[in-house]
Amino acid sequence: MAKSINRPSFWIFCLCALAALAILLSLGNWQVQRLAWKEQLIADVDSRVASQPIPAPGPSSWPSVARDSHVYLPVTVTGHYDHSREVHVWFALGKPQGGPYAGPGYLILTPFKTNEGWDVIVNRGFVPDAMKEPQSRPDTLVTGEQTLTGLMRFDEPKNWNSPDADKVKNVWIVRQVAEMAAYLNLPPEKTAPYWIDLTKGQGVNGLPQGGETRITFTNSHLQYALTWFGLAGVLVLVFGVWLVRTVRATPPRAEPESE
Repeated sequence: MAKSINRPSFWIFCLCALAALAILLSLGNWQVQRLAWKEQLIADVDSRVASQPIPAPGPSSWPSVARDSHVYLPVTVTGHYDHSREVHVWFALGKPQGGPYAGPGYLILTPFKTNEGWDVIVNRGFVPDAMKEPQSRPDTLVTGEQTLTGLMRFDEPKNWNSPDADKVKNVWIVRQVAEMAAYLNLPPEKTAPYWIDLTKGQGVNGLPQGGETRITFTNSHLQYALTWFGLAGVLVLVFGVWLVRTVRATPPRAEPESE
C-alpha cells in the first residue's frame, strides 16, 4: 500500500532544507568568483611590480588614481626631503629583504617636496628601535635634490578596534594618508593621495632600510568554496537519510471501507 505523508512539518522541513542548500551553493559559487578575482589581482600586481617605473602621478592625475589600478606601481619622483617632520610606524621586521637589520623598530615616513611643488609622503624604510628619533641617526638625513624610485601604496584598513596613533610619542600602527598629512602639516590639496615605499635604502649603511615592502595577498577562496560545497553535500546526504527513514516510519494510509 502507498504511504501517506501529509504532515505540514514534513513539507516545512523540506522547504527549509532546500533553502539551506540554495544558500550553501550560492556561497560556494560566490567564493569561486572571488577566487577568480583574487587570482587576476595577483597576476596584475605581479605584472605591475615588474614594469618600468613611471613618473609619480601629480595633482592633475589624482582624480584617476585608484588602489585597484595603481597599488604597487613603480614610480619615480624628484625633489627634496623635509626631515624636520617624520611619522614613525612601529614595525616588527622578520626576515629582512632590503638589508641586514631586523627585529622591532620603525618605518620612517617623511614629507617630500617635489620639483613640481606638490608633496608626497615617502616611506624611507626600516630603522631599529634605538634609532627612532632623527637625532640618533643624523647620517641618514640625506639632503639636496633626490630622485627616488618606489612603489605606490594606499591607506591601510582601519576599523573600530584599530589602535589609534600616539601623536605625542609619534608612534603609529595604521597608515592613512590624510591622517599622516594632517600630522605633518601638509596642505591636503597639494598632497598626493598615496605614499611611496622606497625600493632601496639611502644614507649611511643603507638606513633607513628600504625595500621592505611585503607584497602578499591572502587567498583562501578555494578553501572557502570547498567548505561551502562540502556542507551542501553533507546537507543532501543527511536530508536523504532523514527522508528515507521518515517514509519508512510513516504508517500506510487507511483504505476506505467498501459498503
